[in-house]
Amino acid sequence: MMNDEGEFVVINTECYDLASNCYFVTDTEDNAALVIDPGSPSEKLQKRIDDFGAEKLQYILLTHGHYDHIGNAAALKARYPHAVIVIGEKDAAFTHNDALNLSLFRPNKVTHFDADKTVKDGDVLAFGKDSIEVLATPGHTAGSVCYLLGGNLYTGDTIMKRTTGRTDFPTGNSRDMFDSVQRIAALEGNLHLYCGHGEDSSLDFERANNIFMGNVFYDDLY
Repeated sequence: MMNDEGEFVVINTECYDLASNCYFVTDTEDNAALVIDPGSPSEKLQKRIDDFGAEKLQYILLTHGHYDHIGNAAALKARYPHAVIVIGEKDAAFTHNDALNLSLFRPNKVTHFDADKTVKDGDVLAFGKDSIEVLATPGHTAGSVCYLLGGNLYTGDTIMKRTTGRTDFPTGNSRDMFDSVQRIAALEGNLHLYCGHGEDSSLDFERANNIFMGNVFYDDLY
């Protein structure tokens, strides 16, 4: 959905039981829609899709392969089989490996599935008359990606307000996370950041307040 200023309108359908964010993005001008990180079943999300037009759902975009971001992907694909599931190529195995997706010791395992498309840094996905740029941002997982659409960056667990995601899970790497955060900090403009958990933010705010971007002094003596 485009507002009067020509920006994409984003609906946050938060998965409250997992404290993770799922986003539904629509463009009424081109009759296109997408879902980002469907972590758990959501009647609210399903209603949004059906009300907009089920046939218009183009993508199910996954920022990384952890259960709280992919847990409802298989069910959405079964309901909307034309929608293309997209994940970073280095996280492709997470969708059918419970140790990697962290659901191994949870009562409800992820329903296994294969992504329809894997992406790497610099790939571009057509969305209506616009396009989505893929940024590889390893660190939280080796295959973590961010999706840039217009002035919005969907960061998954790479950047969250004032912080970053953990790096101690399988395939995580703190050095990679540092490099990914610095790359995001160097992007042009004051992008709106839609994060995998918690509040949304802006790139200018994170440049000024996120210690992992290097502009905030921290003294652990105290």
